[in-house]
Amino acid sequence: MGRLVCQTLFIDLDDTIWDFRANSMSSLRQVYGEFSLDRVFPRYEQFQSLYMEANHALWEEYHHNRVTKDFLIVERFARPLRQAGSALSNDMDFIMSLNRRYLDVLACQKRLVPGAVDLLDYLTGKGYPLYILSNGFAEVQSRKLHSSGIDRYFKRLILSDEIGITKPDRRLFDYALQVVGADAADTLIVGDNYDADILGAMHAGWRAIYFNRDRLPVTGEQPDYEVSELAQLKSIL
Repeated sequence: MGRLVCQTLFIDLDDTIWDFRANSMSSLRQVYGEFSLDRVFPRYEQFQSLYMEANHALWEEYHHNRVTKDFLIVERFARPLRQAGSALSNDMDFIMSLNRRYLDVLACQKRLVPGAVDLLDYLTGKGYPLYILSNGFAEVQSRKLHSSGIDRYFKRLILSDEIGITKPDRRLFDYALQVVGADAADTLIVGDNYDADILGAMHAGWRAIYFNRDRLPVTGEQPDYEVSELAQLKSIL
């Protein structure tokens, strides 16, 4: 296959260019200490494992509007506490304080996915108008871009929070096109979530490149391209 031609390029943020996994780990370790969570989870690794399991499952539900944002931010901390048998799982003030501090710490993290800056420099040099399309929360996404020094690359950050509809719902993709004044046929997204980013975009008439960092098997519809490293995009775009 040859190079992809597009007029407008959207990029997902978390775990596509901003290293959510690594930054979340650092943030979780910090709040584990600050909130003395060793009284509930003797080992940090236990807390991390239970949180990551809960958070992943809840985000999958959130993508499909099966749970609300408010439920997600409470339950992802309440569930590990409940599994550990702690009464703190019912302490809403504690959980909300924990969540606020976690998001504050997270928003200040700077680690990017390997190759992100090089790719953004390349795409900017090629003249692509770059936009972010994310299901992440409004209160932290713009801060992530600023903290990691990549906000200057993007013309606009478009979030599901703006209209209360998440990827893969076609209405968010249609909204994004309306905001930037682009046509679906000339628009491409790069994203790491096959369901939310890739299927969502394809069903909205966009082109899609799947950043499959973990080399997961693709058993459904095939994206236009699939890469496992960001550097590979330079031979496609």
